[in-house]
Amino acid sequence: MGTSALEFSGRPTKANWLAHVAANRVFRTVASALAADSIPVLPVKGVVTAHLLYGDIALRPIRDIDLRLRRCDFGRAVRLGRTRGWHAKHVVLTGQVLWKVDGMEVDVKCALGPPGLCAVSVDDVMRRAESRVEPFGVAHLECELNDHALMLVLNVFKDGLRTAPWALEDLRRIVRHERFDAQTLVDRANAGRVASALWIVANWLAETQGAPGWRAVSERIGRHPPSRRAAVTYALWQRIGSPRRVGHFVVPSVNDDMWRCAVGLGYATAGLARGYGLRAVDALAPRGHHR
Repeated sequence: MGTSALEFSGRPTKANWLAHVAANRVFRTVASALAADSIPVLPVKGVVTAHLLYGDIALRPIRDIDLRLRRCDFGRAVRLGRTRGWHAKHVVLTGQVLWKVDGMEVDVKCALGPPGLCAVSVDDVMRRAESRVEPFGVAHLECELNDHALMLVLNVFKDGLRTAPWALEDLRRIVRHERFDAQTLVDRANAGRVASALWIVANWLAETQGAPGWRAVSERIGRHPPSRRAAVTYALWQRIGSPRRVGHFVVPSVNDDMWRCAVGLGYATAGLARGYGLRAVDALAPRGHHR
């Protein structure tokens, strides 16, 4: 389902409801297969926020399913997906794979944002998550709300503050949730060395996107982003139009710690080499041969 096929009207629609019915079915298929191989799964973003933040899931459009796995489980999950014929295409990111399951795309990652950007790991988030069965009817982990808020922030951050309207609405709503706590979110961002990224997004939401609740978040960080280097680098990227190819290297390096900056650039370079290398191998393979 492409972006152009989706609308965010602010009203429940039958198309949204049907998309969630399909997404829930696909999630049960994937989560059950992973559980059979002892791989815990953490669903995030739309498939979760539709239930968590909206009174009616039909209000929230969805076009794919986003999952997070521990890094130690990622390789086994990739092999499982290939065995089941789910592999869709190679991506130019380390620790990410795209599956196509019953016609729906499943985006699987083992990091909270672009690899190397955030020092908080999926393992850290899973340790704070709760085991659930509902609303999907299958065992899974439910992300702690402030961890989920950080992931939503990093998702918008990587897109250069140009995001789908439903993703923006998630951020407007999550700050009003009873379990949202500004200080907890700031503490998580500090632990992840991404307080500057959080400040940039929170300030943007409060100043220009009709979400004044985010002002409390930016104010707890300070009057300015903690890292001037990170803020200037990000602003320059936005000024040239936030091109995705440039962002592949810029965004993972825009954190509060120079060491993490180097790690992010390393992951970006490795991902680029791996992604294009695998595509070249596939292009040179005999017709009908699949990796």
